Amino acid sequence: MFLYRFEAQIENRTVPVVILANDDEKAFKLVDTELEKFYVKKPDVQDLRMYEKKRVSQSGGFVLDIEVLSKR
Repeated sequence: MFLYRFEAQIENRTVPVVILANDDEKAFKLVDTELEKFYVKKPDVQDLRMYEKKRVSQSGGFVLDIEVLSKR
């Protein structure tokens, strides 16, 4: 399994999305699914980028500092 960190550009903001999946293809599909569940209706994503991918066995994580991420 892999832990993925994506950033979705939605309107004028960047939304971090963290996904656990077996492969890249499944991870990208899950981003769409999770965005639709979170916002009830799937938002218009102008850009989607995978920033990190980590193999996980028993534990793992990402730091999401919105202030640092917004300066990219």
